[in-house]
Amino acid sequence: MTDFSEQTVERRRILLVDDDNSVRDSIYMLLESDGYEVFAARNGSVGLTVFHRSLRPIDLLVTDCNMPGMTGMELAHACARRNRDVAVLYMSGSVPDEELQADLETRKCAFLSKPFRGDDLLHKAKELLAPGCGRAALHPPLKLQLAVQLTRCT
Repeated sequence: MTDFSEQTVERRRILLVDDDNSVRDSIYMLLESDGYEVFAARNGSVGLTVFHRSLRPIDLLVTDCNMPGMTGMELAHACARRNRDVAVLYMSGSVPDEELQADLETRKCAFLSKPFRGDDLLHKAKELLAPGCGRAALHPPLKLQLAVQLTRCT
């Protein structure tokens, strides 16, 4: 006998945008295996179309920073105009420039330096999707992350 009083818990929705097929496929499988509903796009314009056509809101945008056509930050800003509550996880193989650093300090978003471990991505996604998550809730601060990364490289 089925108990219909139980509510179905909807999975959190993630839009993944990366122009590198192998990176996108790997991250897609990782996020999906962790229980997320994942949509993937090969570039910013396709990602924005997916974002706009989604019947239920996208909870988290995971995007590469440097893509041809539309950058990850341009995509994030366009998505935020539609849903200001969308969280953003930027990924890049290069250090964030001043504009991205400013964005990281003013919005519900985080940064991962490529290459990264799958556990690091899942941890950041959980942080960004946690109830009450805001810029102050994300730790460590970006400047500390960059200092640690730069120290490890030297």
